[in-house]
Amino acid sequence: MKAIRLVVSVVVAGFAALMTTPSLAQETLRVAHTGNPGQSVYIYWDEFAKRVNEQSGGKLKVQVFPSGQLGGDEQIFRSLKSGTVQLGSGAAANTGVVTDAYFWADLPYVFRSRDGAVKVFNDPEISQSVNQKMRADAGTVVLGYIEVGGFRVFANTKHALKTPDDVKGLKFRALSTPIDLGLLSAWHATPAPLAWSESLPAMQQGVVEGIHLQPVWIKAAGFGDVLKYATVTSALMTFHVAQINAKTWDALSPELQGVLRRASQEALKIANEADRADEAKVVDALKANMQFYTPTPDEFKRWEDAGKAIWPKFQDKIDRKVFERVLSVQN
Repeated sequence: MKAIRLVVSVVVAGFAALMTTPSLAQETLRVAHTGNPGQSVYIYWDEFAKRVNEQSGGKLKVQVFPSGQLGGDEQIFRSLKSGTVQLGSGAAANTGVVTDAYFWADLPYVFRSRDGAVKVFNDPEISQSVNQKMRADAGTVVLGYIEVGGFRVFANTKHALKTPDDVKGLKFRALSTPIDLGLLSAWHATPAPLAWSESLPAMQQGVVEGIHLQPVWIKAAGFGDVLKYATVTSALMTFHVAQINAKTWDALSPELQGVLRRASQEALKIANEADRADEAKVVDALKANMQFYTPTPDEFKRWEDAGKAIWPKFQDKIDRKVFERVLSVQN
């Protein structure tokens, strides 16, 4: 009898240990992103991970790999699709490696303001279309959109640019994308496709004289020490698309899906507010070495008209109904 009671006690104790050890039931979700400390992308995923780890009841552990540790945007998107990482984000402009869901967002003068962009991404009709394409093409579920510096400015090392005519003869660093090449050409710049890592050295050596980039990234990457002039053209604004692998998402209970949704919304509020506050501070800091020029209404129209003139070239790659909705919801 003593032997039987001993065996029963051991079994009960072992079962109790299994029930009270969260690590045995815990699932680790890996996050990959390219943000650095202090930037909105870094803030978002840090806040997101804290909330999920605290609110999932020990069922989930979010492990974050920041600063490009697991690759750049394109590699992250491919990893999300394959499921080698479960969560991550990258610029909407770089999602072309897996989908054309955001192709319309790369066109100049689509977004009128940060708040206009928020209206676009919160619109049910647009969200449904984009989310369906992301699941079908990229194999992911969209969690939200992280603001990353607002509008780009058109900056150079030579002189102030009041209208596109002032750009003639200047070489600008370009992405190897049809839209970026088309926009720079429409503004009379000579596009020079360069990898990101080559851009600052090329500018320091005079190989290129300008770049189209957000003030936050101009400062963070060291371009503020070389560039002297910036024009506020308000043409392009991008966002990081926060995502989770669709198979991972589908395997979660509705309760845990709710935890992730709430964590994302709370983290977005914190990160996006920080990004907006940082933009003004960064511009003020850059003004110590750079002159910022805001075009007059007539001058702005010349930048805008030249930019919008490239829209028809890409009509066949855009869902016209979605694009018209994007424009109309910002009115």
